[in-house]
Amino acid sequence: MKTALKTIGLLCIVTLFVACEQNTAPTPYKISGEYISMLPEASEDSTKVSEASTDETEDAEEEVDEPIDLSNAMLTISYETTDTNGETETVTLYEESFQGNFEYENETLQPTELKISLRISDDTDAMEINAIVGTGHDIHVALIDHPSPNNAEFVLAGTISQAMDSENKFVVSGDLSFLEENLSNDTTVLMYTSVIDDDGNRSWQDWGPVLVQDNSFLIEGVVEEPVVATLTIRGSSESDSYGYYGSSSLILEPQGEFEVAQLGNQTDELGITSGTEYHSMLIESWQQNEEYIELVDAWASEFARFINPSDPSESEKNEAETLSDENGGDTAVEAEVADLEEDTEGTEKSKIDTKELVSAVKPAEGCEDAVEGVSQQSASGSPAHRDTPKHVTLRQRASEIRTKTLRTIVEDGANAQAQYLAMLLRPYSDDTERLSGWQSLAEKFDEEFVASRIKPEIDFLHWISKARANDAALIPGQRVPEFTLANASEEDVALYDLLGENDLVLIDFWASWCGPCIGDFPELKKLHAAYADEEFEIVGVSIDSEMEDWIGGLEEHELPWINLGELKDWEGPVATSYGVTGIPKGFLVDSQGCIYKKNIRPAALKEFLVNRYGMDESLDEPELDTDDSQGVSG
Repeated sequence: MKTALKTIGLLCIVTLFVACEQNTAPTPYKISGEYISMLPEASEDSTKVSEASTDETEDAEEEVDEPIDLSNAMLTISYETTDTNGETETVTLYEESFQGNFEYENETLQPTELKISLRISDDTDAMEINAIVGTGHDIHVALIDHPSPNNAEFVLAGTISQAMDSENKFVVSGDLSFLEENLSNDTTVLMYTSVIDDDGNRSWQDWGPVLVQDNSFLIEGVVEEPVVATLTIRGSSESDSYGYYGSSSLILEPQGEFEVAQLGNQTDELGITSGTEYHSMLIESWQQNEEYIELVDAWASEFARFINPSDPSESEKNEAETLSDENGGDTAVEAEVADLEEDTEGTEKSKIDTKELVSAVKPAEGCEDAVEGVSQQSASGSPAHRDTPKHVTLRQRASEIRTKTLRTIVEDGANAQAQYLAMLLRPYSDDTERLSGWQSLAEKFDEEFVASRIKPEIDFLHWISKARANDAALIPGQRVPEFTLANASEEDVALYDLLGENDLVLIDFWASWCGPCIGDFPELKKLHAAYADEEFEIVGVSIDSEMEDWIGGLEEHELPWINLGELKDWEGPVATSYGVTGIPKGFLVDSQGCIYKKNIRPAALKEFLVNRYGMDESLDEPELDTDDSQGVSG
């Protein structure tokens, strides 16, 4: 008996020793990379045409995208370590030229964060990726060469691991074969969430993007508490210049395992399941509901027929074209996706009929001329009445299932954490109801949580309510508020001093990160130059947060007009007084500050200036394709 016990004890010791050895054994890993070109291949016919072109034809042809020149590209893999004195140094593991593919193998004793840096040439900034090795996953990176105007993209492929802490780790994965023709060589998955620090400052945390490989992907990350996140899938398409876009919300939780799959028979909305406490309660409860899935399927089918009828009548064609125009040229699918977000933070809840509003409000003294003829003009952005398409009604019915579920959780009050997460998913479109929901939560958490998480939401709703009220009051025939802001030389400039020196002034609110704003600049420059002698001026007001971003934008785009910076993001007092909840936002005013046009974009501005001053020769050629809708909301 004693012999048997000794034998068992010896086996336990040996087993423990082997286990310890395995825990300290080095973990091998491999890092590899590739170059992916999304540039269209020139056909033999187009090559012959190009060779036979005359000089005049060559001048008229668009530039052909050239592949990235990798002759001087350098790839570096490194990590940082701290010595005994607490000083940080960088250890370089690999540094070689990158000609389109590479492989590197090594091993590590513990999970380590590496920096993978790719510099195309000495004149370009390095593109960087952070990745963790020692988690059991190899690393694959890809340089994606997109057609212009998109930039090259350096991304992780297949798997991304950002989890050193196994206790709070989550895993999100999916087999995306159901997307079929929507998958492309550059299809990527990105997850992101809004993070608020202890001082109430908001920033963004993201995981990815990760390139889909073999129709699948895997993301590992860490969260210390349940958070609301968004997962998006994007890819280009040979048949559609806009490509595929799909998204869904999820509640990331420690130890959660989430699977992305097809929802019903459609592919516009993604299904995500996990069975974890809060994701199951706040997402799966309505998204996996049989009635919801049936409605989404019906909505997707009706929408497909709406934008691509088999034998459309002329009126149906015009209706589809109108829908596309109203959304600023975006694809109809992307316009619908934007509608699904149900986020009214930066947009008015409904279109205001400018004609009715102007006629009902007495113009400010001296501004009577500004409203002459408004009654004969159609309101900007107000389409002719038409019946609500069936797909819109179906989508609204599906949305009601979602909002009813989330509102029940908020109003039931049994689980404060669930209430907080449900409010982040925005179940209310009415600001009064949203404010009431956040105020009720302020009584259920400690002071620190309320100060950092809930008070910013309440403050935002107070601000947006004030901004919308100001926006509603600023209509043609009223005067714009006075303000004084500094220019790039830090000299104060008073608006009404500028107005008195000109016949008409466009006050243009913008930011260096606003794509639609930047897209308007070329046409605004032409109009500014064409009508300078008529005393037409532009005053650009930046709502950037940082001085360097604003100055960088001025230098990059070489804006020739008067530029002033508030530099306080959306909630600056000047932007708020003008009701700026979306940009670009333009006010066309006269020398007395009287508003002639509001939310005016280049196409409408050109029409107004031509009617007032006549056609300038420099404006004969350009064809403007911008509309009067705002492009970026707060």
